[in-house]
Amino acid sequence: MWPKKIQQFILTQNQPKFRTNQAIAAFCKFGAKSFADVRVWPNALRETADKTITAMSFVKTQIFQSRDRSTYKATLQLIDGSMIETVLMSPKPGVYSVCISSQVGCAMNCAFCATGKMGLQRSLTAEEIIDQVLFWIQYNQEHHLFDRLHNIVYMGMGEPLANLTAVEESLRILIDSQAFNFSTRHISVSTSGLVLGIAHFAKHWPQINLAVSLHNAIEDERTELMPINKTYSLVKLQKALQNYFHYANRKVFIEYILLKDRNDTTRHAKALIDFIQKIDKPQLLHVNLIIYNETQAGFAGSSKETATVFMQKLKQAHISVTMRKNMGRDISGACGQLAGKNR
Repeated sequence: MWPKKIQQFILTQNQPKFRTNQAIAAFCKFGAKSFADVRVWPNALRETADKTITAMSFVKTQIFQSRDRSTYKATLQLIDGSMIETVLMSPKPGVYSVCISSQVGCAMNCAFCATGKMGLQRSLTAEEIIDQVLFWIQYNQEHHLFDRLHNIVYMGMGEPLANLTAVEESLRILIDSQAFNFSTRHISVSTSGLVLGIAHFAKHWPQINLAVSLHNAIEDERTELMPINKTYSLVKLQKALQNYFHYANRKVFIEYILLKDRNDTTRHAKALIDFIQKIDKPQLLHVNLIIYNETQAGFAGSSKETATVFMQKLKQAHISVTMRKNMGRDISGACGQLAGKNR
Protein backbone atom coordinates (compact mmCIF):
# COMPACT_ATOMS: atom_id res chain seq x y z
CA MET A 1 0.00 0.00 0.00
CA TRP A 2 1.54 3.27 -1.08
CA PRO A 3 -0.27 6.60 -0.38
CA LYS A 4 1.10 8.36 -3.48
CA LYS A 5 -0.18 5.56 -5.68
CA ILE A 6 -3.65 5.91 -4.19
CA GLN A 7 -3.51 9.68 -4.54
CA GLN A 8 -2.66 9.41 -8.25
CA PHE A 9 -5.47 6.93 -8.77
CA ILE A 10 -7.99 9.25 -7.11
CA LEU A 11 -6.89 12.09 -9.40
CA THR A 12 -7.34 9.96 -12.53
CA GLN A 13 -10.85 9.05 -11.35
CA ASN A 14 -11.79 12.71 -10.76
CA GLN A 15 -12.68 11.88 -7.18
CA PRO A 16 -12.50 14.32 -4.24
CA LYS A 17 -9.16 14.39 -2.39
CA PHE A 18 -10.64 13.05 0.85
CA ARG A 19 -11.04 9.65 -0.84
CA THR A 20 -7.26 9.22 -0.55
CA ASN A 21 -7.28 9.63 3.23
CA GLN A 22 -10.26 7.30 3.51
CA ALA A 23 -8.31 4.53 1.79
CA ILE A 24 -5.12 5.16 3.77
CA ALA A 25 -7.07 4.96 7.03
CA ALA A 26 -8.77 1.75 5.92
CA PHE A 27 -5.38 0.10 5.33
CA CYS A 28 -3.25 1.59 8.12
CA LYS A 29 -5.76 1.77 10.94
CA PHE A 30 -8.25 -1.00 10.11
CA GLY A 31 -6.09 -3.54 8.27
CA ALA A 32 -7.77 -3.55 4.87
CA LYS A 33 -6.24 -6.17 2.56
CA SER A 34 -7.62 -4.87 -0.71
CA PHE A 35 -9.57 -1.91 -2.02
CA ALA A 36 -12.70 -4.03 -1.71
CA ASP A 37 -12.28 -3.56 2.05
CA VAL A 38 -12.41 0.25 1.78
CA ARG A 39 -16.11 0.24 2.66
CA VAL A 40 -16.52 4.01 2.68
CA TRP A 41 -15.74 4.13 -1.05
CA PRO A 42 -18.50 3.67 -3.62
CA ASN A 43 -18.68 0.11 -5.03
CA ALA A 44 -17.68 1.20 -8.51
CA LEU A 45 -14.57 3.00 -7.22
CA ARG A 46 -13.51 -0.03 -5.18
CA GLU A 47 -13.90 -2.34 -8.15
CA THR A 48 -11.93 -0.02 -10.44
CA ALA A 49 -9.15 0.35 -7.87
CA ASP A 50 -8.76 -3.42 -7.44
CA LYS A 51 -8.43 -3.79 -11.20
CA THR A 52 -6.11 -0.82 -11.66
CA ILE A 53 -3.58 -0.72 -8.81
CA THR A 54 -1.92 -3.33 -6.63
CA ALA A 55 -2.90 -2.98 -2.99
CA MET A 56 -0.01 -4.95 -1.45
CA SER A 57 3.59 -5.50 -2.51
CA PHE A 58 3.68 -9.20 -1.64
CA VAL A 59 1.78 -12.05 -3.26
CA LYS A 60 2.29 -15.00 -0.91
CA THR A 61 2.85 -15.53 2.78
CA GLN A 62 3.80 -18.30 5.13
CA ILE A 63 3.39 -17.93 8.90
CA PHE A 64 5.36 -19.65 11.67
CA GLN A 65 4.43 -19.54 15.36
CA SER A 66 6.81 -20.25 18.24
CA ARG A 67 5.83 -22.93 20.74
CA ASP A 68 5.33 -20.39 23.52
CA ARG A 69 3.26 -18.18 21.17
CA SER A 70 5.38 -15.15 21.96
CA THR A 71 6.78 -14.86 18.44
CA TYR A 72 5.37 -15.07 14.91
CA LYS A 73 7.43 -15.02 11.74
CA ALA A 74 6.10 -14.29 8.27
CA THR A 75 7.93 -15.18 5.09
CA LEU A 76 6.66 -12.84 2.37
CA GLN A 77 7.09 -13.41 -1.34
CA LEU A 78 7.34 -10.10 -3.14
CA ILE A 79 5.91 -9.48 -6.59
CA ASP A 80 9.28 -10.18 -8.28
CA GLY A 81 9.63 -13.50 -6.42
CA SER A 82 12.11 -12.23 -3.80
CA MET A 83 11.61 -13.54 -0.27
CA ILE A 84 11.83 -11.51 2.92
CA GLU A 85 10.99 -12.18 6.54
CA THR A 86 9.35 -10.08 9.25
CA VAL A 87 8.71 -10.95 12.89
CA LEU A 88 6.03 -10.07 15.44
CA MET A 89 7.22 -10.43 19.05
CA SER A 90 5.60 -10.10 22.45
CA PRO A 91 8.40 -9.71 25.04
CA LYS A 92 5.82 -9.31 27.79
CA PRO A 93 2.03 -9.75 27.96
CA GLY A 94 0.13 -7.14 26.00
CA VAL A 95 3.23 -5.58 24.39
CA TYR A 96 3.92 -6.32 20.73
CA SER A 97 6.83 -5.22 18.55
CA VAL A 98 7.38 -5.71 14.82
CA CYS A 99 10.83 -6.39 13.38
CA ILE A 100 11.01 -5.39 9.71
CA SER A 101 13.50 -5.94 6.90
CA SER A 102 15.00 -3.23 4.71
CA GLN A 103 16.76 -5.37 2.07
CA VAL A 104 16.57 -8.78 0.43
CA GLY A 105 19.73 -10.27 1.91
CA CYS A 106 22.59 -8.09 3.13
CA ALA A 107 25.98 -6.96 1.87
CA MET A 108 27.56 -6.60 5.33
CA ASN A 109 28.47 -10.31 5.48
CA CYS A 110 28.69 -10.50 9.28
CA ALA A 111 30.23 -13.88 10.08
CA PHE A 112 27.53 -14.96 12.56
CA CYS A 113 24.42 -13.80 10.65
CA ALA A 114 22.24 -15.99 8.43
CA THR A 115 21.06 -12.99 6.38
CA GLY A 116 24.65 -12.04 5.56
CA LYS A 117 25.24 -15.46 4.00
CA MET A 118 22.62 -14.62 1.37
CA GLY A 119 24.57 -11.67 0.04
CA LEU A 120 22.68 -8.60 -1.10
CA GLN A 121 20.04 -9.34 -3.74
CA ARG A 122 18.38 -5.92 -3.73
CA SER A 123 17.10 -3.16 -1.49
CA LEU A 124 13.42 -2.92 -0.65
CA THR A 125 11.20 -0.07 -1.73
CA ALA A 126 9.56 2.08 0.92
CA GLU A 127 6.25 0.41 0.09
CA GLU A 128 7.73 -3.05 0.66
CA ILE A 129 9.06 -1.88 4.02
CA ILE A 130 5.79 -0.44 5.34
CA ASP A 131 3.78 -3.35 3.97
CA GLN A 132 5.49 -5.57 6.55
CA VAL A 133 3.94 -3.46 9.30
CA LEU A 134 0.64 -3.44 7.45
CA PHE A 135 0.79 -7.23 7.14
CA TRP A 136 0.83 -7.65 10.93
CA ILE A 137 -2.03 -5.17 11.32
CA GLN A 138 -4.00 -7.28 8.83
CA TYR A 139 -3.01 -10.47 10.65
CA ASN A 140 -4.23 -8.99 13.91
CA GLN A 141 -7.63 -8.22 12.41
CA GLU A 142 -8.12 -11.98 12.06
CA HIS A 143 -6.35 -13.24 15.19
CA HIS A 144 -6.91 -10.41 17.71
CA LEU A 145 -3.49 -10.58 19.36
CA PHE A 146 -3.04 -6.93 20.39
CA ASP A 147 -4.87 -3.65 20.88
CA ARG A 148 -2.05 -1.77 19.19
CA LEU A 149 1.54 -2.22 18.07
CA HIS A 150 3.97 -0.73 20.56
CA ASN A 151 7.30 -0.73 18.72
CA ILE A 152 8.74 -1.01 15.22
CA VAL A 153 12.37 -2.04 14.85
CA TYR A 154 14.37 -1.98 11.62
CA MET A 155 16.41 -5.01 12.68
CA GLY A 156 15.35 -7.64 10.17
CA MET A 157 17.11 -8.55 6.94
CA GLY A 158 19.55 -5.98 5.53
CA GLU A 159 21.40 -2.85 6.59
CA PRO A 160 18.86 -0.02 6.90
CA LEU A 161 21.38 2.80 6.46
CA ALA A 162 22.54 1.24 3.19
CA ASN A 163 18.99 1.77 1.91
CA LEU A 164 18.58 5.20 3.42
CA THR A 165 16.25 6.82 0.86
CA ALA A 166 13.63 4.08 1.09
CA VAL A 167 13.99 3.80 4.87
CA GLU A 168 13.42 7.55 5.25
CA GLU A 169 10.36 7.40 2.99
CA SER A 170 8.96 4.55 5.05
CA LEU A 171 9.59 6.43 8.30
CA ARG A 172 7.62 9.42 7.00
CA ILE A 173 4.61 7.20 6.34
CA LEU A 174 4.89 5.37 9.66
CA ILE A 175 4.81 8.62 11.67
CA ASP A 176 2.27 10.41 9.44
CA SER A 177 -0.85 11.16 11.48
CA GLN A 178 -2.98 10.46 8.38
CA ALA A 179 -1.40 7.01 7.99
CA PHE A 180 0.05 4.77 10.74
CA ASN A 181 0.59 7.60 13.24
CA PHE A 182 3.38 5.86 15.17
CA SER A 183 5.38 7.82 17.71
CA THR A 184 9.03 8.42 16.75
CA ARG A 185 10.02 7.28 20.23
CA HIS A 186 8.66 3.81 19.48
CA ILE A 187 10.65 3.30 16.28
CA SER A 188 14.25 2.04 16.23
CA VAL A 189 16.66 1.82 13.31
CA SER A 190 19.69 -0.43 13.57
CA THR A 191 23.03 -0.20 11.78
CA SER A 192 26.21 -2.26 11.67
CA GLY A 193 28.12 1.00 11.91
CA LEU A 194 27.78 2.96 8.66
CA VAL A 195 29.36 6.19 9.87
CA LEU A 196 28.05 8.45 7.10
CA GLY A 197 24.55 7.08 7.60
CA ILE A 198 24.76 7.74 11.34
CA ALA A 199 25.78 11.35 10.65
CA HIS A 200 22.82 11.81 8.30
CA PHE A 201 20.47 10.14 10.77
CA ALA A 202 21.63 12.41 13.59
CA LYS A 203 20.77 15.54 11.60
CA HIS A 204 17.49 14.44 10.08
CA TRP A 205 15.99 11.85 12.47
CA PRO A 206 17.12 12.76 15.99
CA GLN A 207 13.84 11.56 17.53
CA ILE A 208 14.06 8.04 16.06
CA ASN A 209 15.93 5.55 18.25
CA LEU A 210 19.33 4.48 16.92
CA ALA A 211 20.83 1.05 17.59
CA VAL A 212 24.42 0.14 16.70
CA SER A 213 25.45 -3.48 16.25
CA LEU A 214 28.89 -3.64 17.85
CA HIS A 215 29.49 -7.27 18.93
CA ASN A 216 33.18 -6.75 19.67
CA ALA A 217 35.15 -3.73 20.87
CA ILE A 218 38.58 -5.05 19.88
CA GLU A 219 39.53 -3.69 16.47
CA ASP A 220 40.96 -6.76 14.67
CA GLU A 221 38.46 -9.16 16.25
CA ARG A 222 35.51 -7.00 15.22
CA THR A 223 36.87 -6.95 11.68
CA GLU A 224 36.83 -10.77 11.66
CA LEU A 225 33.20 -10.81 12.75
CA MET A 226 32.05 -7.72 10.85
CA PRO A 227 33.96 -6.84 7.64
CA ILE A 228 32.40 -3.34 7.68
CA ASN A 229 34.95 -2.57 10.41
CA LYS A 230 37.65 -2.42 7.72
CA THR A 231 35.96 0.69 6.33
CA TYR A 232 34.47 2.13 9.51
CA SER A 233 36.78 1.28 12.39
CA LEU A 234 35.89 1.45 16.05
CA VAL A 235 37.65 4.81 16.30
CA LYS A 236 35.52 6.20 13.46
CA LEU A 237 32.41 4.71 15.05
CA GLN A 238 33.23 6.38 18.38
CA LYS A 239 33.56 9.74 16.62
CA ALA A 240 30.27 9.17 14.81
CA LEU A 241 28.48 8.49 18.10
CA GLN A 242 30.10 11.51 19.69
CA ASN A 243 28.86 13.62 16.79
CA TYR A 244 25.41 12.02 17.08
CA PHE A 245 25.05 13.34 20.63
CA HIS A 246 25.59 16.89 19.38
CA TYR A 247 22.29 16.60 17.51
CA ALA A 248 20.30 14.11 19.56
CA ASN A 249 20.34 14.02 23.33
CA ARG A 250 18.81 10.56 23.20
CA LYS A 251 19.90 7.14 24.30
CA VAL A 252 21.67 4.98 21.70
CA PHE A 253 21.45 1.22 21.97
CA ILE A 254 24.61 -0.86 21.60
CA GLU A 255 23.70 -4.35 20.38
CA TYR A 256 26.14 -7.03 21.52
CA ILE A 257 25.64 -10.69 20.59
CA LEU A 258 27.47 -12.99 23.00
CA LEU A 259 29.49 -15.67 21.18
CA LYS A 260 31.15 -18.45 23.16
CA ASP A 261 34.89 -17.75 23.58
CA ARG A 262 34.81 -15.15 20.79
CA ASN A 263 33.64 -11.97 22.51
CA ASP A 264 32.43 -12.96 25.99
CA THR A 265 35.59 -12.96 28.13
CA THR A 266 36.78 -10.52 30.77
CA ARG A 267 39.11 -9.01 28.15
CA HIS A 268 36.15 -8.33 25.86
CA ALA A 269 34.08 -6.83 28.66
CA LYS A 270 36.93 -4.44 29.52
CA ALA A 271 37.27 -3.45 25.85
CA LEU A 272 33.53 -2.72 25.63
CA ILE A 273 33.67 -0.64 28.82
CA ASP A 274 36.63 1.29 27.43
CA PHE A 275 34.86 1.87 24.09
CA ILE A 276 31.83 3.35 25.85
CA GLN A 277 33.69 5.44 28.43
CA LYS A 278 35.78 7.16 25.76
CA ILE A 279 32.62 8.65 24.25
CA ASP A 280 31.16 11.87 25.64
CA LYS A 281 27.88 11.24 27.44
CA PRO A 282 28.47 7.51 28.06
CA GLN A 283 25.30 7.60 30.17
CA LEU A 284 23.36 7.85 26.90
CA LEU A 285 24.68 4.50 25.68
CA HIS A 286 22.71 1.42 26.69
CA VAL A 287 24.05 -2.08 25.98
CA ASN A 288 21.65 -4.83 24.92
CA LEU A 289 23.29 -8.22 25.44
CA ILE A 290 21.89 -11.09 23.37
CA ILE A 291 23.05 -14.68 23.72
CA TYR A 292 23.75 -15.83 20.17
CA ASN A 293 20.94 -17.56 18.30
CA GLU A 294 22.65 -20.39 16.47
CA THR A 295 22.65 -20.60 12.67
CA GLN A 296 24.78 -22.67 10.30
CA ALA A 297 27.66 -20.21 10.68
CA GLY A 298 29.57 -22.41 13.11
CA PHE A 299 29.38 -20.20 16.21
CA ALA A 300 27.94 -21.10 19.61
CA GLY A 301 26.19 -18.88 22.08
CA SER A 302 27.65 -18.06 25.48
CA SER A 303 26.33 -19.93 28.50
CA LYS A 304 23.87 -18.12 30.74
CA GLU A 305 26.49 -18.11 33.49
CA THR A 306 29.11 -16.48 31.25
CA ALA A 307 26.55 -13.96 30.01
CA THR A 308 25.60 -13.06 33.59
CA VAL A 309 29.25 -12.52 34.56
CA PHE A 310 29.77 -10.35 31.47
CA MET A 311 26.74 -8.24 32.33
CA GLN A 312 27.86 -7.82 35.95
CA LYS A 313 31.24 -6.49 34.81
CA LEU A 314 29.46 -3.81 32.77
CA LYS A 315 27.21 -2.92 35.69
CA GLN A 316 30.21 -2.63 38.01
CA ALA A 317 31.62 -0.06 35.57
CA HIS A 318 28.29 1.83 35.74
CA ILE A 319 27.37 0.89 32.18
CA SER A 320 23.62 0.76 31.49
CA VAL A 321 22.93 -2.81 30.33
CA THR A 322 20.07 -5.26 29.74
CA MET A 323 20.09 -8.97 28.89
CA ARG A 324 17.61 -9.33 26.06
CA LYS A 325 15.27 -12.30 25.99
CA ASN A 326 15.84 -14.76 23.14
CA MET A 327 12.59 -15.10 21.23
CA GLY A 328 11.57 -17.13 18.20
CA ARG A 329 14.56 -19.48 18.10
CA ASP A 330 12.41 -22.52 17.34
CA ILE A 331 11.04 -20.86 14.17
CA SER A 332 14.36 -19.31 13.08
CA GLY A 333 12.84 -15.94 13.83
CA ALA A 334 15.38 -14.70 16.36
CA CYS A 335 18.08 -12.06 15.93
CA GLY A 336 20.53 -13.12 13.19
CA GLN A 337 18.44 -16.06 11.97
CA LEU A 338 16.35 -14.46 9.21
CA ALA A 339 17.23 -15.84 5.78
CA GLY A 340 14.15 -15.35 3.62
CA LYS A 341 13.42 -19.03 3.11
CA ASN A 342 10.26 -21.10 3.16
CA ARG A 343 10.61 -23.92 5.67
